[in-house]
Amino acid sequence: MILEALFNGELYPSENVVPKSDKFRQAGAEISETMRFFEEKLSKEDYERLERMMDRNADEGNMTSETQFKYGFTMGVLLMCEIFHSPFFPKAE
Repeated sequence: MILEALFNGELYPSENVVPKSDKFRQAGAEISETMRFFEEKLSKEDYERLERMMDRNADEGNMTSETQFKYGFTMGVLLMCEIFHSPFFPKAE
């Protein structure tokens, strides 16, 4: 049940929900390949700087995803409220 999972801290959408598309896997493989290329070409310090930049980019993407998730969830709740208050929704007597 969702309520138990929520209570027990078992819901981690940002960690558990990963795209399964070939396009996603291909993008990840290309990133890894590019990082290996730069690891061989750059000095250790420059490569570490690149890694930090990639980490900050991932952080930024996660913050964007979180904001979009909150917005979408809120819109879904507001839609449900509107439906329950709709004159077309059957009222319990």
